[in-house]
Amino acid sequence: MASITRRKPYKYKQDKVTKPPKTSRTEMSAVQRAFVVGAIVASRDGYASANALSKRMPQTQSGLSRLVQRRGRDEILTQEQKDAIIAIATSTRNNREKQSWQAIKDGDFKDVAPEISVTTFENVMYEAGYSRRRPGWKPPLTPNQERERYRWALAHNPDKYEYGDGLGFDFKQVIFTDETPARIGEERGMQRVWCKEDERYDNYVKKDRNRKDCCLQFYGAFRYNYKGPCYTYFEETEEEKRSADKALRKENAQRNCDDNILQGKARVALQVLQESDVNQRYNTRKKQYVPSQHDYRRGGRTRGGVDGYRHREGALKAVVPWINSLKEKGIPCLLLQDGAPAHKSRISRDYLTVERIESMWWPGHSPEVNASEHAWPWIRRHITTDFKPSCNAHQCRDQWEREWEEIPIETINRWVMLVPEMVRRIIRHGGKNDFHG
Repeated sequence: MASITRRKPYKYKQDKVTKPPKTSRTEMSAVQRAFVVGAIVASRDGYASANALSKRMPQTQSGLSRLVQRRGRDEILTQEQKDAIIAIATSTRNNREKQSWQAIKDGDFKDVAPEISVTTFENVMYEAGYSRRRPGWKPPLTPNQERERYRWALAHNPDKYEYGDGLGFDFKQVIFTDETPARIGEERGMQRVWCKEDERYDNYVKKDRNRKDCCLQFYGAFRYNYKGPCYTYFEETEEEKRSADKALRKENAQRNCDDNILQGKARVALQVLQESDVNQRYNTRKKQYVPSQHDYRRGGRTRGGVDGYRHREGALKAVVPWINSLKEKGIPCLLLQDGAPAHKSRISRDYLTVERIESMWWPGHSPEVNASEHAWPWIRRHITTDFKPSCNAHQCRDQWEREWEEIPIETINRWVMLVPEMVRRIIRHGGKNDFHG
């Protein structure tokens, strides 16, 4: 049986202003209270008294007298104590990272203010301009970086004639790719610290991100209406490093040999055309070997990261065949990669050139124009809901790849369609990055 309410209907918008008060008591506004206090305090100089004001206002004489006698709570701490508390809380990195209750429990301020509470301590920090912030990793954008972002946004403006017409650059043809750390157990993050807004990027405030037992690199690629392959980078073992170095030396030797053969054929062609060979000194037939500085080399991987060689052998050799299969169907594809060193390396760029994969220019410090940034929180959230914390690297990889396969195409399309709006925002803000940091 449905519940029956006996409450009379109340028309909120119509009766809110005209509804009369239920009692004769009327609350004074801040301006009225200030006027009453000022008039009564200055009554000795000929101004109004509480008795005279009560005859002209709905308040009684006793009510006005209590208003004047009411005083705020005295200051608990002096300015010297506040300065000492701030100095202790910001003296070391460990003190900055402490929670408020932890600092009180540890007795950090017992010599300055023994009876200080958590709320009082936080109010002291807030009044001084401090707050609990995540330490920044990247400083604000420079004017040159903002101009570069603005120039890129104008070149890829999704609107040709007017806002929202969608007749400009089509982001539906872009292949969005990116890597993200796939944690085993806890998720990577940064601890909040006490700092001001302009101190977020100082070296004595920020510190390295938390690295637990293991951290994999998960790579994925997708396009509007299509979901591409994924790839997981494991921590490289010593045997894999030796094998990669051996394979790279063999590849460099083969490239040098091929270059020498091409140079010989070029000389023969120049002789047929009766042109001089400016690269051949003294008209000798001495072979010109490619200098060693043009050989492929592996990047610095002091923490087991991904360099150009691993990026080519792992992610690119998984996603390039998928892109070629789309192009064979007549589907235009434009590869988008961020400015990571592995993506900009000569090994990966040469491989994409050989495979005839067209790449898209990506402006630096612009994570909002890469739709892959929306995929990683989605996967982490669903892994936290669907799985228990993984115990080893292979279990972690299986969880990420399973969630990648379960991403709906409608969700991918929604991520892609967010990018044009981000480009419009860059244009409106003149290249400033409100997504940054």
